[in-house]
Amino acid sequence: MTLVSLTPDHLVVELGRWERLYAWHGDLQIRWHHIDRAVFTTDPWFYARGWRVPAGVPGWFLLGRMRHREGHDFVAIAKRQPGVILELHDEPFRQVVLSTDRTTAELIVQRVTNPNRSSP
Repeated sequence: MTLVSLTPDHLVVELGRWERLYAWHGDLQIRWHHIDRAVFTTDPWFYARGWRVPAGVPGWFLLGRMRHREGHDFVAIAKRQPGVILELHDEPFRQVVLSTDRTTAELIVQRVTNPNRSSP
């Protein structure tokens, strides 16, 4: 699925060639100080809200922009993998829902909750 990497200034979500095509979107670079909250979840499908604009097969994958009353979310989730939910400000998306491994999700949550720490 997607490759999530943590840099000192950004959280980077890299999409593969086919993922970019399906999502109609490029890679995401989110500044750490634009993330209001990060929550680990075992079921990211529960947090995918709105009308589906992206590619997706229920239960398999959902990828791209979701529209809803409050704005837009970006979703990149696959199968029944754990993930992280990011609530944002000053970004094109209000929320980003990602499937990732548990360790990466916990590092993201830890970095958002303790912003004074150096890079993870």
